Amino acid sequence: MKRSKRGFAIYTSFNDAYGKRITVVRSSLVGLPHVWIQNEVTEHMGVHLGNAHLNRRMAKQIIKALQAFIDGKE
Repeated sequence: MKRSKRGFAIYTSFNDAYGKRITVVRSSLVGLPHVWIQNEVTEHMGVHLGNAHLNRRMAKQIIKALQAFIDGKE
């Protein structure tokens, strides 16, 4: 499994339908385990995009990443 610059597990990282980077990464929050579902904020045709735009294949990647987190895989 890949690691962030700070050494935390990266469960998945890919580009969405608009080419924005989507990443599911372990959080550094102390206590119970948490993950971030991160996406970069961009503009497309003058519209501010702060949400992920996923097709079914991409959604399956998110599900697989979250299942790995739930199962405690790192």
